[in-house]
Amino acid sequence: MTSQTNVAGQAAATTEHIATAPSASRPLLPSEMQRGLTISIWEGAIANIHISITGAIGGSVFLSGFAILLGANNFQIGLLGALPFIGQLFQFLSAYLEARFANRRAVVFYSALSGRLVWAFLLCLPFTGWPTTWQLTVFFIALGFSYGLNGMAGNAWMSWMSDLVPPNRRGSYFGIRNTVAGISAMVSVYAAGRVLDWFRANGATAQGYAVIFGVAVLAAFGAAVLIARQPEPPITPRPWSGVSAFLFDPLREASFRHFTMLATGWALVTGIAAPFFNAYGLTALRLDFSLLALTGVVTNAVALIFSPLVGWLMDRYGYRLVVTACVMGTIPLPLGWILSTPDNIVPLWLTSIFSGVFWPGVNQGLGNLLMARAPAEQRGAAMAIFSLLTGLGTLLASLAGGTIGQAMTGVTVALGPLAVSGLAMLFVLTMLGRMVMVGAFWRVLES
Repeated sequence: MTSQTNVAGQAAATTEHIATAPSASRPLLPSEMQRGLTISIWEGAIANIHISITGAIGGSVFLSGFAILLGANNFQIGLLGALPFIGQLFQFLSAYLEARFANRRAVVFYSALSGRLVWAFLLCLPFTGWPTTWQLTVFFIALGFSYGLNGMAGNAWMSWMSDLVPPNRRGSYFGIRNTVAGISAMVSVYAAGRVLDWFRANGATAQGYAVIFGVAVLAAFGAAVLIARQPEPPITPRPWSGVSAFLFDPLREASFRHFTMLATGWALVTGIAAPFFNAYGLTALRLDFSLLALTGVVTNAVALIFSPLVGWLMDRYGYRLVVTACVMGTIPLPLGWILSTPDNIVPLWLTSIFSGVFWPGVNQGLGNLLMARAPAEQRGAAMAIFSLLTGLGTLLASLAGGTIGQAMTGVTVALGPLAVSGLAMLFVLTMLGRMVMVGAFWRVLES
């Protein structure tokens, strides 16, 4: 309690400065820029405690498990993967505020902190005594608000970092930042899994979720303190030129338009299965939370090595070769889930290892390419449009995946020597989609 009060007080003490002091009119000094880059690394580490536990970006085993605790079925698990689309819609509000007030730090601070504090309410749901339907309804509505606010923060943060990080250092810088964040995720996820397993073994699963989500809320305060102290490169407020120009002008840039279409296709082929891997591990493979979390720790541990490496390779050899090779490497990864059984998860361990090899290249590459291809004069709006379209792809894919997963309950399909049942059919579909996308990445990234 004392720790939480102190951190909250520090965050509150910065809000007046954030609200009243827009970006400085002068460019940042080299020392200020370096200080901002250093602060961002530590902010990412602390924020990642919250993100990795709550699944604020990309979901988590704890988010899926909490939904199952509240009574969610396969279709509703799929809905978890669709909800982040709400965040994409709110990014347009973020882009408008950026253009109108030229203060991205304030947008990031208030929206990120508010969105993350929603979890202080969500952790209380199992103790309300409400019927299952009510709990799930409130859960999805509150989670939607959280995603919306986090989407606003993410848009402004990407625009902010695009100006703060020199273009020729983006690969190496984000490789280092992601490595530090990966260490944080690795430790926090495994520790949270052990804590949750202990509570579950003592018949107090709901109390276990309250503890780990409470830690995530404390991390939200810590990240907010650092955000408030990170320098922001100056931008100039832009006059409002109408909804049509705001929405469509960035897409007139061919390079940005083609990249956005590519990323939307990738969202479709990965989103159909993404929400279901952890649910499959908990149900079909009957894994403990700590063991399932440990597979993520292995992925993060391997990524600690490969994130800086792929960042250097991107700076040295370009994005086309490195990102396309990494996309190709993700194709067989879902096989580890399909081939695993409750008595043998060796294939899953192999998937965890190679996920740490290939996914850093895909994720870092897409983020860095977005910074490079978004028109500089309309960066906030361009990133909002990008997120809207890729989010729509994820939304449609997740809903389709939830429908297919619900229909496949209790059904087994023979695919050559493989007998694929239930949610595993979605893993086959995502593999086929990734094969198609390899050629698309190679063609589009040439331009």
